[in-house]
Amino acid sequence: MKNMPFEEVAAMFDPLIKSRIKRYHLTTHFDQYYQAGLLGLWKAYETFDPEKGQFSSYAFLLVRGRILQEIRKEAMRLEKEVSHDPHESLTFQHLTYQDHIPYLEDETLNLYLMHLTENQQRWVIQRIFHMKSEAEIANQFGVTLYAVKSWRKAAIKKLRTVLITQ
Repeated sequence: MKNMPFEEVAAMFDPLIKSRIKRYHLTTHFDQYYQAGLLGLWKAYETFDPEKGQFSSYAFLLVRGRILQEIRKEAMRLEKEVSHDPHESLTFQHLTYQDHIPYLEDETLNLYLMHLTENQQRWVIQRIFHMKSEAEIANQFGVTLYAVKSWRKAAIKKLRTVLITQ
């Protein structure tokens, strides 16, 4: 395959890339996945060893792999972008009826908590609302005291940056 320019190889394997995109029903972001398929084909073109088998089989594996990798990357990106409804927050699901927070304060608090990881949110809720010591928090969640201290340190650092930018 090295005796042919990549443009010709890309034209020959265009149906392969398109069939993989159709196979996984990825027509909404066609260009993104087509580009991923081309990158897989380019890698196959560059690394193919004729002594190890046919180029078409190798190209199929790399094209498919690159498209699947792009699907996983897109799924992770979308998962990170999920917006948080203040009343669906995992942290507030752990509060008891005694910890009831008025709605306005609930909204305000969640504007800050949404910037924190789940563990950092745990620290804020347990320390502020339950008035627990860090040792008690560590026992409750089955982690070390040092882990809880790192939650605190990271939470405070993030909250300071959020407060400065608002």
